[in-house]
Amino acid sequence: MLKQVVALVLVFAAVAQGLQVLQCSDNRPGPQEVIIPGCSNLPCQVPNRSDFNFSVRFAPTFPTSSLTVDVRASLLGLFLPYEVPENLRNGCNNIDTSCPLTAGQSVTLTGNAPVEAPLTGVTVTMEFEIEGDGGQVAVCFAATVTIL
Repeated sequence: MLKQVVALVLVFAAVAQGLQVLQCSDNRPGPQEVIIPGCSNLPCQVPNRSDFNFSVRFAPTFPTSSLTVDVRASLLGLFLPYEVPENLRNGCNNIDTSCPLTAGQSVTLTGNAPVEAPLTGVTVTMEFEIEGDGGQVAVCFAATVTIL
């Protein structure tokens, strides 16, 4: 019951302070706030051959000296190949402070993910996961994106 209440609070926080994003599976921790410039409701519309810009505020529940960003794209339940650019992969290079982080420390990561799709007019789900030391998930969120 407590886990459900915590999850509800996290989802409410994301809704109340930014874009309402989708919750990741497996009860991975959600964000405090997500901002996607030019998008106030999902799905966000992103031109093909452009960048998907975002910022996410979160507070890892554990101390960490590293942050690794992973992005997965899926269409109709099928995962699409997506390679995270090196400049985004090391999350410590894209936060408003520096690593290491303490447990409960609120931090904002800003990044952009290139959109280079073979199709346009489709809506894909982009899942963003940020892991800390030992592969522990610091935050995860998903957003639907319509590629124009």
